[in-house]
Amino acid sequence: MGVIFLCFGFTFLEAKTLKFNQALSHLIMADMYLSLNQLDEAINEYKKTLEYDFSSSVLHQKLASVYIRKGAFDLAIGELKLALKYNPKGLDAHYLLTMVYLLQNKYDLAKENFENFLKTAIELNPNELLLYHNLGEFYFQQNRLKEAEDIYRFILKNSKDDRKAHLMLAEIYIKEKKINEAIIEYKEILKLNPDDHVALNALGYLYAENGINLDEAEILIKKALEFEPNNGAYLDSLGWVYYQRNQIDLAIKKLKEASELLEDPVIYEHLGDAYFKNGQKDEAKEAWKKALKLDPNNLDLKNKLEKLNSLK
Repeated sequence: MGVIFLCFGFTFLEAKTLKFNQALSHLIMADMYLSLNQLDEAINEYKKTLEYDFSSSVLHQKLASVYIRKGAFDLAIGELKLALKYNPKGLDAHYLLTMVYLLQNKYDLAKENFENFLKTAIELNPNELLLYHNLGEFYFQQNRLKEAEDIYRFILKNSKDDRKAHLMLAEIYIKEKKINEAIIEYKEILKLNPDDHVALNALGYLYAENGINLDEAEILIKKALEFEPNNGAYLDSLGWVYYQRNQIDLAIKKLKEASELLEDPVIYEHLGDAYFKNGQKDEAKEAWKKALKLDPNNLDLKNKLEKLNSLK
């Protein structure tokens, strides 16, 4: 009986080795065809390899990559889903699936899968704060502000001096119209670096937008301009401070300078507002038209132009 068992074991090992060698042979041929850009032949060989190991996420992913090169996106999606079935934490498969959905203009599916990609990456690399930043920014872009805030708060628990987390929290609070909270975040950045000209301008502009602390706003923005005197956005901020203080001639001067440096709908809208407040209706109309051309979906601009036209 021992001899029979030994022979059976030897035969089993031989069969297993043969199976492995056959699979490897098809895999080598598939990779060779792929390198020669013979895609149909590569597909056939990858399929034959999968007959020996259908649960291989790597093989399904390889086959998907060939389908992508052929533009057979639905087939690629099928293979990538199989790859993720057998390896749910496969980052490359998640990423490729996101790209394929984007190529098909399936943006909702792309967003969903990209979120899964980031969450999986965080699960595999829980100490990599850059991944949390990416997820926070993703939530911010999707206007999922509470989720974004939670991510950036988590980052600050682990890295209290993280400038970008403070900056993004300020942006979140501005969107939520939580002005005091946004001010606190900008001030935190300036505690870390009093010469941070982005934060200097952002805080100054936030004051100007809300018509508060205008003297301090002027000081902050002028300090930012010391670092970047030809920054159109910073000049726009200063012009808007003057506008809010009813120093219209100064406002127009600075806003014109800003518009010459940076073609931006907000700058042109501010310039139009200043002209209109100064009684220069034709100039206001031209500035607002330029703003609307750059931002055609801006309903406020459309309303301003309609009201201006109705005055004539």
